[in-house]
Amino acid sequence: MRRLGSKFSLKFLVLIVSLVFLLGLYKLGKSFLASWGLREIAANLTARIVTVTPSPTVVVQRLQALNRLETARMVSQHIVEASSNSTWLPSFLLGERLLLIAQVEIIAGVDMSKISPDDVKVNGDKVVVSLPAPKILSARIDESGTKVFAREKGWLIFNPDKDLERQARLQALSEAKRAALQSELLPFAQKRAEENLRNFLHSLGFKQVEIQWRNPKEMAKAGEGSNG
Repeated sequence: MRRLGSKFSLKFLVLIVSLVFLLGLYKLGKSFLASWGLREIAANLTARIVTVTPSPTVVVQRLQALNRLETARMVSQHIVEASSNSTWLPSFLLGERLLLIAQVEIIAGVDMSKISPDDVKVNGDKVVVSLPAPKILSARIDESGTKVFAREKGWLIFNPDKDLERQARLQALSEAKRAALQSELLPFAQKRAEENLRNFLHSLGFKQVEIQWRNPKEMAKAGEGSNG
């Protein structure tokens, strides 16, 4: 009976020690997890998000590098009549007349080379850019759709007037520019330019982008002042 009692006491003692060990291990693990969680929370609270955005000078350089921002295109056809006559003789003797059908391509957009450091304001992740008004950047005759389809000359004209076709082409360009200014080409060019520039400035790291447009009349006055 003594041996049985001693074995029972030993097992009971081992059980008590095991329970105490497991309880201590549990408290130690709980304490470790609690301290680790607090450190993680503290790290998240004290963490700083660093946002790097370009300086105004860099933004100006990037925008100027775009040079001519072409955002709209219009193609039109024009029939132009050009003629030359003699002061003294009737047109059927020394007169000349031609009809030209001309296809003209107009490109509109923003001249980004006109941007200066005063036109860019940076405040943290916000940028405000003042842009010159959109304008016609180029106008050219499309030779594939241009030809003289009628030409008449007086009986005494042996060498056609080469300058007559040049004058007709210049007239076609002038008419195309006037038609473009009366159309929605420039408003459309402004809308597309604003969309493109917003995406461009967002790609530089700015979260807030504000684009302002200069008054074309004010620009004209400023140009006259600078010429004087």
